[in-house]
Amino acid sequence: MTGKARDAEFRHPEAVAYLESLTDEEAAKHPPLIREHDGVATRYWREGGRVLCREVAAEASVGSSSEMEAVHVAAEAEFGRSLPQLKAELRAGGVPDLDALETRVRAGMLSCGAKGYAALLEVLDADLPPPSCPSCGRPMERHGRIGKTFKTRLGPARVERIYCRCRACGCGHFPLDRLLGLEGKGVTPGAESLYADAASSDSYEEAGRKLKNLAGVEVSKATLRLHVVRIGQEMQAFEREDVEAPAPAAERVLLEIDGTGVPMAAREVEGVAGKQADGTAKTREAKVITRFTADGRDPKTGEPRKDKNSGAVSACIDSAEAAGAGTSEFGNRLRQFGLRNGLFDAKLVAVVSDGAQWIRASCEEILAGRTLIFILDLFHALTYASAAVQDLTADKGERKRWMDWIKAQLVAGRVAEVIAALKLYSDRSEAIAACIRYYEANADRMRYDLCRELGLPVGSGVVESACKQIVSSRFKRAGCHWSKAGANALLAVKCCFENRRWADFLDWRACQVAAA
Repeated sequence: MTGKARDAEFRHPEAVAYLESLTDEEAAKHPPLIREHDGVATRYWREGGRVLCREVAAEASVGSSSEMEAVHVAAEAEFGRSLPQLKAELRAGGVPDLDALETRVRAGMLSCGAKGYAALLEVLDADLPPPSCPSCGRPMERHGRIGKTFKTRLGPARVERIYCRCRACGCGHFPLDRLLGLEGKGVTPGAESLYADAASSDSYEEAGRKLKNLAGVEVSKATLRLHVVRIGQEMQAFEREDVEAPAPAAERVLLEIDGTGVPMAAREVEGVAGKQADGTAKTREAKVITRFTADGRDPKTGEPRKDKNSGAVSACIDSAEAAGAGTSEFGNRLRQFGLRNGLFDAKLVAVVSDGAQWIRASCEEILAGRTLIFILDLFHALTYASAAVQDLTADKGERKRWMDWIKAQLVAGRVAEVIAALKLYSDRSEAIAACIRYYEANADRMRYDLCRELGLPVGSGVVESACKQIVSSRFKRAGCHWSKAGANALLAVKCCFENRRWADFLDWRACQVAAA
């Protein structure tokens, strides 16, 4: 009977009943159904008022592959049962719940895709030759199939894999798992990408809700956190170890560095000096590094403008005292960041910051031998001036004239004149004295006239934006209290996505698995 169209009333009754329920017009447009019976896939269709069938294997000669047939079987197994029920509900009258209907159809499609995905992996698994034992080198023997459910982009997918074992030494493993880098893991890279991307922007609870609503993927808050922290820790190793050949060296590279506080769990700030009234700390500083080029100018203002797609960012929580040390997490991150982004090959590296000593010390140590220009962010300079002017006069008009004059002098590179003018009032308030000290300590970094001639930025807007997008938006939400390990893991995830390096990370991890 194989290969001959015949009545199918005894092979798959529900398929026959469904096809018989269709009108002639519907049957003419309806694609064939594929059902599996006793391990044999069979195609069902209606022709001339009768339901007929043919075994799928008999049609292989017309070009259908075993892989595609496996997907077809999975699709028909999923929708062959659900579509008639959905159709009956829509015909029942009343206003249908379209949201519920769409959710069920999507769930069916994802389930179908997961089954097809599993079927493709099983076809790949069957084609793999028995491996050699990694311990003794003898050929391993196949010892049957064992199923495992993997979490994928499509939801759970159960894959029956062949287990191989060495008769001589007893070693055993699943060749498919090892080939795909899934050995000992229950989550595929696709699911990891979903988890990490969602959790990098929202709380773990919100990310889980959005994954269910937007992607139809269900994962608990605790499971999501567990996977994201693990991925982030791997990414930290990736950032520390992986150095790729950078793009052709730029003539000059702009580096902006800043720090912003992250609220920490109490155990993480024990013994740490802080800004609280009693000298304790509630936060740890996340240090953010941004690299970019700005060879173009704004056509209206003439200010340097960041070149499109030239940016890269890195961030980690580290103490200010250790930041300049080559063995610190931040120091190592800056070194690897520089190697990856061409800082050691550029003819000029301009560093824009708020003047913190740890930034200058770190750059001078890590980038020793490079031509460095340090620039004090003009906004921070004017912030000190604004506080001083508040104590110079109570008249708003006079304050504005003071600020306009100070800004004009600074932009022209005449910081000495500003210091001299403020010294006449240095005993009037601490804010004025603090501004004088700040300008004297950073006078060599306030050559804004030279910066404009060279086309270098005098503002730290790029790193300020990175601090908001990478750190503040995710880590400074109400009620957040982080562990250092958890925060650094998530920072690594956010930076990886911001730098568009997810594919590079997967390649690196595959190499690590292969080397092991």
